[in-house]
Amino acid sequence: MIDIGATIFLELQETKGEETKTINLRCRLVDKTTKSFVIDYPINQETNKPNFFFDGTQFRAWFIGKDEAMYAFDTEITGRKKGNIPMLLLKDPGREKYLRIQRRNYVRVDTSTDAAVHTIHGDFQPFTTVTLDLSGGGCAILIPPEQKLPGTGELNLYMVLHMQSGKIEYVKTRCKIIRVFKPIESARERASLQFLEIDERERQKIIKYCFERQLALKRKK
Repeated sequence: MIDIGATIFLELQETKGEETKTINLRCRLVDKTTKSFVIDYPINQETNKPNFFFDGTQFRAWFIGKDEAMYAFDTEITGRKKGNIPMLLLKDPGREKYLRIQRRNYVRVDTSTDAAVHTIHGDFQPFTTVTLDLSGGGCAILIPPEQKLPGTGELNLYMVLHMQSGKIEYVKTRCKIIRVFKPIESARERASLQFLEIDERERQKIIKYCFERQLALKRKK
């Protein structure tokens, strides 16, 4: 389900006084046992430095499986392991406790995020808009009134992602225009875009954002 060397993402709720903050971390799967994930020390994604935790510290964890679906579960640190690098033991609650988010290659969620669209070949005027949905492979955007967008071609897209932690991520990607359409005659035009050239770190930001949105919706239900 998950390969050695894969990334596991961790979320920790830290409360100081009346304020609760979500700390986002990432770690690497070094080894597995029947009851534990053996990981290296988690890296704080905001400071890019390792964090140190006591046994019993609880997290919400998630990873992308071999089938490209996302799996989330509650876990805690159960011990430490000596080796060439410092390692922690992270409780594996078992597959029956995993929350499988979606089977598709990329989770697509309905979400309205600020976006800016820029031309590559000078065939339209740049404009700002919002997304209608988003995934790690592409998105749909609204086209403002009076704005023209060709039905084919490529463009540069800039997006602003507001993460659950409060951090704001900025993503740039080159996109292919799949189609420009109206769902009904009276609606505004929209465009379906496929990400062509995107740094994998940027894609991970989008996947993480989509995962947070999907998980929040499931929790509400």
